[in-house]
Amino acid sequence: MLQDDLDAPDPLAGSLSHAEPMVLAWQSMPGFPDGAELGDLNRRASAVLALLGSLDEPLPLAEDEPQIAAQLQRLDQKLDLLLDLVGHWLSRDRALPAAQPARISVVGVVWLAQLPPGPGRIDIYLHASLPVALQLPAVLQVLADGRMLAKFQGLDAQVTDGLERYIFRRHRRAVAQTRRPG
Repeated sequence: MLQDDLDAPDPLAGSLSHAEPMVLAWQSMPGFPDGAELGDLNRRASAVLALLGSLDEPLPLAEDEPQIAAQLQRLDQKLDLLLDLVGHWLSRDRALPAAQPARISVVGVVWLAQLPPGPGRIDIYLHASLPVALQLPAVLQVLADGRMLAKFQGLDAQVTDGLERYIFRRHRRAVAQTRRPG
């Protein structure tokens, strides 16, 4: 890392962020969506974040209701298999870029790319077996160190809240994994 990189301000400072390899696709646009189009993007983003949240919910403990827990576990395994199969099936027809190191917060996404700055939409595939992207309006900025920042624009409170919860869960899981012995 260059000394200039160390002196550059962190574009995601002030909010919790999470770093991991992500599949990202940028779509340049002549301007930002507004009105009904922005409302549709926010509704779809809210639905994707809610789905991600439900995928991350733990199953009930077996000692609470052992028969119900066993049935829910079997149902969960079947749904995981179905999501995985649909994801593989759809990925054959859709050419997505490879996952790359990135960092996400409620402010935006930072990753290494060479793209022209300006308004557009960032598509973020946050779950390997979920073939649906979180699509968010953003403005693309080139940072001093050559990385790109897709700074989110026009997100409503529900999307911001869902994104904060998602990032918190991912961050908490990463911290827990680093603390596990062995």
